[in-house]
Amino acid sequence: MPTKQQDADRILIAHVQDMATRGAYRSFTPFLDMRQYTLVRSILTAGTYRFFGGYADASRGILCVHPADCPPEDDEFPITCLTYTFPEAYTVTHRDVLGSLMAQQVQRDTVGDILIAPGRAQCFVTAAAVTAGMQLTKIGRIGVKVTDQLPFADDYVQEVREIVGTVATPRLDAILRTALAIGRNAVLPLITGGAVMLNYAPAERPDKLLAEGDVFSVRGYGKFRIRELGEPTRKGRLRIVIERYL
Repeated sequence: MPTKQQDADRILIAHVQDMATRGAYRSFTPFLDMRQYTLVRSILTAGTYRFFGGYADASRGILCVHPADCPPEDDEFPITCLTYTFPEAYTVTHRDVLGSLMAQQVQRDTVGDILIAPGRAQCFVTAAAVTAGMQLTKIGRIGVKVTDQLPFADDYVQEVREIVGTVATPRLDAILRTALAIGRNAVLPLITGGAVMLNYAPAERPDKLLAEGDVFSVRGYGKFRIRELGEPTRKGRLRIVIERYL
C-alpha cells in the first residue's frame, strides 16, 4: 500500500506535469524542499523551469515553469521576506519561528527558509502566510517586532560540527558509520528502511560510492556534507572530513 509521502509525491508530479502541459505564461508551485525539487525536475525540460527561494542556495524554494525564452527574475517570484527582531540576549530557533507560524494555521508549504542571527530571524513566505506572519508579536515567549520592508541580510553562516575520521572505502555504508558513530549492523536498516537521502534523493544502495560535496541526511540524525575526501594513508584508508549541519 502506498505511503502518505508516495501519494503526496504522485500528486506533486501530476501537478507539475499539468503546469508544463498547459503551457501557461508562468506557473508557480508552493514552497518545495530539495527532495521534492529533485523529484520533479527530472520530468521537466532544461531551460523551462527555475527554482528560487528568496536568496541564492536556499534549501526550500518555489518552482516556476516558464517559456524557454522568458525566465522569471528574482522579484517576480511570489515570495515575501519577513524580518523578526528581538533583544540579542534572547535565543530564538528555527523551530520556534516555524512553530509560531504553524500555530497560526499556516500551511508548511507557504513557508520557505528560516534563517537565524543574533537578535534577528528572517523567514520567506508566500502571500498565503504574510498576514499571519505579520501578526506575530511573540515567538515562543519572546516579544518580537516584524516588518516586510527589510531586504534579506545575506550575512548568515551555516553552523556545522566537523567530524574527522578514516574509511576503508567511500561507500555510503562506511561513511554513515563514521558520520553517525554507529556499528555496521545499525547502518543497513537505515538505508533499507528509507531513512537515508543522498543528494536529496532516496539512497537505496549501501555500496554507493560518495564524493566530495555530496550531501546526505538521515532521519533522526540530521544533515551532513562531505567536505573532504583525502588520499589513502599508509594503511590504505581514506581520511574523510564530514560536516554535520547544526
